[in-house]
Order: sequence, then structure tokens, then C-alpha cells
Amino acid sequence: MEGDLTEFLQKFSLEGNELLGPTLELEDFHTGVRACENSIIGRVIGEKIINFIGIKNFVAVAWGYPRNLFVVELGPNVFQFNIQNPDDQNRIVEGGPWVIDNQMLVLKRWVEGIEEDYKAFMTAPLYVQLWNLPVHWLSKEIGKKIGGVFIEVREVLVPQSGGNEGRHLKVLALVDLSKPLLRGTVVRIAGAGKWIAFKYERCPDFCYNCRIVGHSERSCKEKRWLGGNNAENQYDPWLRAGNTRTSPQKKN
Repeated sequence: MEGDLTEFLQKFSLEGNELLGPTLELEDFHTGVRACENSIIGRVIGEKIINFIGIKNFVAVAWGYPRNLFVVELGPNVFQFNIQNPDDQNRIVEGGPWVIDNQMLVLKRWVEGIEEDYKAFMTAPLYVQLWNLPVHWLSKEIGKKIGGVFIEVREVLVPQSGGNEGRHLKVLALVDLSKPLLRGTVVRIAGAGKWIAFKYERCPDFCYNCRIVGHSERSCKEKRWLGGNNAENQYDPWLRAGNTRTSPQKKN
């Protein structure tokens, strides 16, 4: 906060009551804190600005029309959601992923200053499919262990036998959005390595240059050079579940 003030004072020449404002005491904040302490702050991670009506309609449907839902727009792509029922609050904050217009809506419980802290919204749940698995690897134990490359594994789903989804596992993982999306991981067994490819369900927009969620290749600030003769883009849409292309790293 002090840094923001210093930067502001460098831009303007203040005088009189512009410079000598009132002093706020801690008890002045009690009413506001009580109004905020049970609320949820949401930030849409992406370049497209979501308007108030769009976010209000989206969350009403996605969250099952929670009673007495009250939405406040705090700034571009930042919103406050007031929900009175604690069970609804827990279900919504612990649920997800919430994806609107191919962008992640990341939710956090309100604490002082969180609406201005962009880094606080850099973790979110995503469903990740694990591919290139031998049939005897299709178990929750294996899924949880391979999913250990993410921050946290909240759930492991094993597709029902006899289905047409293909041979894979699905994990609900807590992902660090500030880092490139993982294309997969090399699993070691008896000294040998095996490539396990990842595909992301309802994958939000991400940059095909650096694989980071929230911006496009056009606005990417990172210039990446890939050596070798492999002209295939290693950061293509094959990371999205449902895309028929396979990972260029799948071959061992």
C-alpha cells in the first residue's frame, strides 16, 4: 500500500486536503469486514473482459442457483460473490473447475487485500487425463502417484470398463497457473522410463508458445527457441482433451 502511494505522489502534485486526509482507525473497518468475511472473491484469468451480466448469469447456472446470491464487480475480471449459506460457500469454493468463455474463474475466500493480489489466484483445479497407460495401471493408486507432479490430487477417476473413452485415467488436480501446463511426465519403473501424456478437460485458453494460462501467443513476452529438426509445435491444441492429435513426446 505504501508503495502504491509513493508511485501516486510521483505522478501528481497534491496540496491542501488532497495531501492531509483523515486517519483511519482499525475499528472503522469493522462493518466492512463483517460484510466481506463470508464472501468469495473471483478473478477471471485471461485477456477477454467478462461483463457483469455475463458473470452473474454464468455463476447462477454453474453453481445451481444458490439462494441470495449477490454479485459485485470490483474491477476488470474481478468479482465479489456474497452467499449466505455456508454449505453453498464450501461447495462452490471447493468445486470447479469453473470456466467461462474459455477462461478460468479462480475463486478464493475473502481476506483483506486479496482482490488486489493477482498471485493469490494462480492455483486452480483442472481435470487432467493421463494417457499411454498399460491396462494394469488403471487404478486410483497409480493415478494419485502420477498426479503427484501437480500441487495436489483431489480425486482420481477410473473410466468404466467396456466404455468408448479409451484407456486413460482422470485426476482432479490443483494446478499452478503461473507455470507452463505440463505436457506429461516420465514415469520410472524397473530402471526404464515411460512417457505419460496429459490432456486437460475444459482447458482454458493458454499460450501455444509458453503453455501458460491467461494470455495468447500473440501477446506472449517469452521467445522460445526449440533446437533440433522437429518442426511440430510441442505446445499445440493436443493438450486439450477431445483433440485427436497426440503428444509429439509420446514416442519413447
